[in-house]
Amino acid sequence: MNTISLDSPTTLFSPPAIPEDNQAGSWFSLPASDPITDYITASFLDEELASDSWQAARLSRSAYVYRERATGWKVVAKFHALKTGKDATHHAEREYRLTQQAWKYSGSDQELKAAQPLGLWNGILFLGFIEGLTLEDKIAIRRSQPGELRGALEASAVFLAKLHGNGSKPKSTLDFSQAADYAYKLVDNLAKHGVLKKHPSVQNGLGSLIEKWIGDPLMWDYKATQIHGDATSSNFIFPPEGGVVAIDWERSEKADPASDLGRLMAEITHSVNQHGGDFAEGNVFANYLATAYCNELHSHWEKESLLYRARFYQATSTLRIARNGWLSRQDRLALVLQAFALLSK
Repeated sequence: MNTISLDSPTTLFSPPAIPEDNQAGSWFSLPASDPITDYITASFLDEELASDSWQAARLSRSAYVYRERATGWKVVAKFHALKTGKDATHHAEREYRLTQQAWKYSGSDQELKAAQPLGLWNGILFLGFIEGLTLEDKIAIRRSQPGELRGALEASAVFLAKLHGNGSKPKSTLDFSQAADYAYKLVDNLAKHGVLKKHPSVQNGLGSLIEKWIGDPLMWDYKATQIHGDATSSNFIFPPEGGVVAIDWERSEKADPASDLGRLMAEITHSVNQHGGDFAEGNVFANYLATAYCNELHSHWEKESLLYRARFYQATSTLRIARNGWLSRQDRLALVLQAFALLSK
């Protein structure tokens, strides 16, 4: 199988149209003559073995999986044109580069890997397909599969700890202000368009709490390292053969590792609450993740300081989740109050 990256195209492709009678994520057949499957065949498959019979299924708004019916071989196509419009080529190239970097870092480690980047074409990023359950799935089935979730949390924690421990270096410029500005924007968005429209006292209270975190020297004192940047419960996949694979590296950067940990803690707490639990149970699993993460870090890390900063990022990520309009108003208000409690140090 070849891994390739082509020059910037002049045309951007969109994903295949989903038939009206197939909106549930099932496979649907593609026409025999299709430029994307022609490209996949020419670039990644032995043309003598591949047939012209292809199917596709929607994974998310911008990601689709293509399956060659004769062999069952699959590849993920991520259409950046749906997310970034005319800048799709630039963003697809960036994600390809970052994913390639993460793939090379994982090397021969079969337990902790990034998704394999295969190539770029017309604003489409092609990635190796990963069969398995996401961390979100593991949370959903935790009652029927006792012990599975804790194992998945440990694997996720080890992955983040190893990623963060690779090449950390002193921060040359202080930029906690960027994270603080984002927190202010979340509160402002919730006040203008969300559940805080009629709660100015909560809005003002959140603003005052954020201001206190800005004035705390501990928030500015950290070593930057490579982070995932989008550590959500849907971006960690657990294949049947074991291990964990992280996907969606487009927001990876050099930053505070506490932001990854806090983000995933917020996602876990919310997911547990959405799948038959409550915030108290969610916090138990989120804290389990944090403990496993710290246990994996080398002794020179200032773990208490990192956990302290992670609390801020857990709060802001909780506010981010509270923007989701498909959640009930009661759930969104509960998320805001949970964030308030996290910020009230």
